[in-house]
Amino acid sequence: MPVTRQLLRPVSISFILFSFALALLINLLPWQAKIANLAPDFVAMMVVYWTLNQPRRIGIATAFILGIIMDVGDGNVLGQHALAYTVVAYLALSRQRLIAVFPFWQQALVVLGLLTLGQTLMVLIQLSLGAAFVGWTYFVGNVLAAVLWVPLCNLMLSHQRKPVTVNL
Repeated sequence: MPVTRQLLRPVSISFILFSFALALLINLLPWQAKIANLAPDFVAMMVVYWTLNQPRRIGIATAFILGIIMDVGDGNVLGQHALAYTVVAYLALSRQRLIAVFPFWQQALVVLGLLTLGQTLMVLIQLSLGAAFVGWTYFVGNVLAAVLWVPLCNLMLSHQRKPVTVNL
């Protein structure tokens, strides 16, 4: 969250859990075969968002659990998403103080790199198990995730912002 003069209300753990549940549901929707590569990984986006904004509450263990849930839900190799999400969460946490003060558009560039790294890890795991390369279009969803980062951050912060009172 960029530096601002506006005070934010504390975030309840129920709101964090709701955002993760919603992201899991969106990720597990039966996407059409033609637009599957255009869909960003919303769970990974939420992991990055909450590790940047609530680093004491959301961390590597949460990312690992969400990765296991995604692996089971997608029917993938168990641990593929878990490894990718934990690496992404670790890298986001290691530079949390630096990234959190960036403007949202600069955070979007960091998110693009983190999500691309996470998907690269998943592709490498699939290739090491003998699967065919999925193609370069597999990474297009990360660009859409970077474009959606600014509206997502503003939406997630909208419930935390206190109304500004003007004293005349």
